[in-house]
Amino acid sequence: MMKQAPKLLAWWLRKVGMVAITLPPIGIYAVQECLEDARLAKHENAHWDQYKRMGLLKFYGLYLWYSLRYGYRNNPMEVEARSAEV
Repeated sequence: MMKQAPKLLAWWLRKVGMVAITLPPIGIYAVQECLEDARLAKHENAHWDQYKRMGLLKFYGLYLWYSLRYGYRNNPMEVEARSAEV
């Protein structure tokens, strides 16, 4: 379940062009106006499932490695999360 991002986190998300973030093991946060977005919730929940499947260190390590190697758009973890949106 997405929670409303605290003010500083919401500011940062907007600043970097994002509206939500999954931060295991803390939770999933979204800017206020996107809390009811079902597609976004499915996307972020897919990241939470990745975390549960991989564990904390592997989740963050692979996410960083894939982002550096393939870029955000082609990061295999993002590709998987986008496929869960429908």
